[in-house]
Amino acid sequence: MSSRRPISQYYDEAAIRAQVARGDHRSVVGGLWQEIGQLQFDFLKGRGLQPAHRLLDIGCGCLRGGVHFVRYLDSGNYFGTDLSQALLDAGLEEIAANGLVEKLPRGNLVLDAEFSFAGLPPQFEFAIAVSVFTHLPLNLIRVCLERLAPELVNGGLFYATLIEIADDFPTWRTAEHRPGGVVTTGAGDPYHYRLADFLYVAKGATHFIQGRGDFGHPRGQRMLEFEKI
Repeated sequence: MSSRRPISQYYDEAAIRAQVARGDHRSVVGGLWQEIGQLQFDFLKGRGLQPAHRLLDIGCGCLRGGVHFVRYLDSGNYFGTDLSQALLDAGLEEIAANGLVEKLPRGNLVLDAEFSFAGLPPQFEFAIAVSVFTHLPLNLIRVCLERLAPELVNGGLFYATLIEIADDFPTWRTAEHRPGGVVTTGAGDPYHYRLADFLYVAKGATHFIQGRGDFGHPRGQRMLEFEKI
């Protein structure tokens, strides 16, 4: 029997549906609901996000960050995609529980397992993907970057988290990261990457990596900044 791991745990929709049905959708997306939701909101606001901007939340899940963004942005300016309909439905319940239904049209949450961004309006000023690339192989990350580029305005900013290893660290080895104690490998979920990997895949996607750094993530993820050029 092969010991190869699946691409990602998030491709097991049956398991996700079962967990959501038990009312445990917040754990599906990694827990730390208030902490990480507030963290990503504060981060984007600090980078210039304004209520009039349109934001695309890639891999939005059940709206851990989305609740904060919907509350802050002008009505209809938040859009989210995810590969799990069960998580999107749970996200709508979170929106309703926070009295924000009128600010988020149902059509703004789109089922999208291929980063096609079909059915979404183009010209986003901001996009974000928190704990998405940490669960994907590099070729799928490249697809995301290539397909995202036409959706952003010129100069539009995209922020994505990664779990980073040093340039001289063998990608096939496991690594434990602090804080949080997450164990990663280059061969399976959760994935770690060198910065050079992202510099390479961004070349063909009309993105320029502006920088990366620590932003206070409780599990040691770092934030990459891409600008559409």
